[in-house]
Amino acid sequence: MRDQRIKKTSLLLSVLLGATMLISLSLYAEGEGKADPRSLKHPLIGYWESKLPENGCLETYWFKEDGTAIFTSGDEQLEARYEVTPQPDAHGFFKLNHRVTLSNKALDCTKQHSEVNTEQTSFVLFKPDGSSFISCDNDDPALESCFGPIELKNNAARSLP
Repeated sequence: MRDQRIKKTSLLLSVLLGATMLISLSLYAEGEGKADPRSLKHPLIGYWESKLPENGCLETYWFKEDGTAIFTSGDEQLEARYEVTPQPDAHGFFKLNHRVTLSNKALDCTKQHSEVNTEQTSFVLFKPDGSSFISCDNDDPALESCFGPIELKNNAARSLP
């Protein structure tokens, strides 16, 4: 009789544990669906724009999740491969490297053009709300080598205008 009680108790505990796990997984999945779609992505992913204050020339930056990017500046159009650090450094900067893979060789906003296979390293610092960033030649907190703001125009939660 004692063995039957132990078996019933074990069965009951197994059923309760299973039910608890199912409920927990269901609540977790439900919460995941309501979470910010960018929460698991890098803050750089998205479509960004900036206008040069000197001449109002438009630059756009589209960083895709697959490590490719499309840039425009004036008449220049570029495609690139990029890598960005997953976490910022001690000063809050993400290190961004990109290599041009395709260029239309037209002039950019500064009347220059980029050649295929040229590489560039910059350091990006995001506004706390993620709505814009500045791009710098180094990660000096004095921000003397920076330009921007480069403003977010769409991300995973918004469609293109």
